[in-house]
Amino acid sequence: MKLHSQNKEALLTGRPLPTLLLFALPIILGNIFQQLYNIVDAMVVGKYLGDLPLAGISIASPIMDILYALLLGASIGIGVLVGQLCGAEDWERLKKVHATALAGGGLVTLALSAAGLLAARSILVAQGNDPAVVAHAMSYLVIILSCLLFNYLYNYFAAVLRAWGNSQTPFVVLLVSSVLHALLDLLLCGVLDLGIRGVACSTVFCQIVSTLWLGLYTAKHCEPLRLKRGELRIDRREAGAILGFAWAAALQQAVVMVGRFLIQGMLTPLGTHSVTGYNMSMRVEQFLFCFSQGISAAMVVGISLSKGRKDDARVRAFYYSALRSEFILWVVLGAVLYLLAPRFIGLFSSHEEVIAAGTAYARTMALPYLFAFLGEAIQGFFRGIGRLRLTMIASLSQIVLRVILSSLLIPLWGIPGICAAVTAGWVLLVLIEGSYSLKVAKRAAGN
Repeated sequence: MKLHSQNKEALLTGRPLPTLLLFALPIILGNIFQQLYNIVDAMVVGKYLGDLPLAGISIASPIMDILYALLLGASIGIGVLVGQLCGAEDWERLKKVHATALAGGGLVTLALSAAGLLAARSILVAQGNDPAVVAHAMSYLVIILSCLLFNYLYNYFAAVLRAWGNSQTPFVVLLVSSVLHALLDLLLCGVLDLGIRGVACSTVFCQIVSTLWLGLYTAKHCEPLRLKRGELRIDRREAGAILGFAWAAALQQAVVMVGRFLIQGMLTPLGTHSVTGYNMSMRVEQFLFCFSQGISAAMVVGISLSKGRKDDARVRAFYYSALRSEFILWVVLGAVLYLLAPRFIGLFSSHEEVIAAGTAYARTMALPYLFAFLGEAIQGFFRGIGRLRLTMIASLSQIVLRVILSSLLIPLWGIPGICAAVTAGWVLLVLIEGSYSLKVAKRAAGN
């Protein structure tokens, strides 16, 4: 049985660099429109509802992002396994993995949703946030966390389709969903005056639409993933295999968000405007990382398919192509960010202190993004070959260093202290994995 998408054959036989970039383009565009969910939320809240609700979304974002990161990471890990099985054309096992990932992942997501609803208010209060801001944050989080299952299912189906060799369909779904999300935000907040709850309802509705679309598409176009009645069950053996791929990737994604959350708590003494400015600069940063992460995600698919086919030389070719692409991205995006940082932050708030704080972070980080972009390629390489535990350990190490340095430097330097701490973490990650990745790549090519 052959795969539905011609992209799969291109990933296995085409020239690595143009194939990588062509496959990455829909992923990059999809990542951009994914970020538009949060960016549009912040812009609508900031312009229509004011600074207090904006601060509410600002302090709610890390909690939401941690849970989203766990689900995204798990989907990335499962996608690596799916890619390897697709490359090996092991359709029988693929169906069992698919059913187990849907049933088991759904149950785990429901548990995370319940835990988030129970703990969110206590966490926000413990950070020392203003009670009025916490009230706005909880109005938003209750709706978002109650429907967390659809976030997992969307990410899972998107990861599976990419591993299948189809990066276009997830992009089309995100494009339509993002436009719908923007229109609903304006309707629910600007016209119907539903406040911050309207923003949350818009987000959830679009996640449901995206999940149904991708789920139905997968069932129709990917025959080995078409489940009959009674086949949606957990296979214990495959559950262990899925856990081996998913847990490290999920933890890796989450520890980055946990570190950001802890750092946000350290910023509280600097004032609400500094916290908001920092979080708005994080939104800009996440937007820029859409490009870097898109290249990395495409490389993961190419490498996992090639590894399934036991084409080790092609594994190395994809990795080196990704490294070159990430460097060029940094040159272009770093310059754009430095020149236009105040305008980017000004999209979310017109308050001078918010813009100043966000601009200070963004401009300082334009140069160190080199290490972040290279780190994306390095980590993508290890994900693609299935070394997810190594990427988790490296991420955990750099986050620990980042948090420790932030606790020491923020009281002394404020926002520049965060910049120094984050840069040190990225440099450590590149040092830990960079040279080792080149050795592994050379061995993979038989050198």
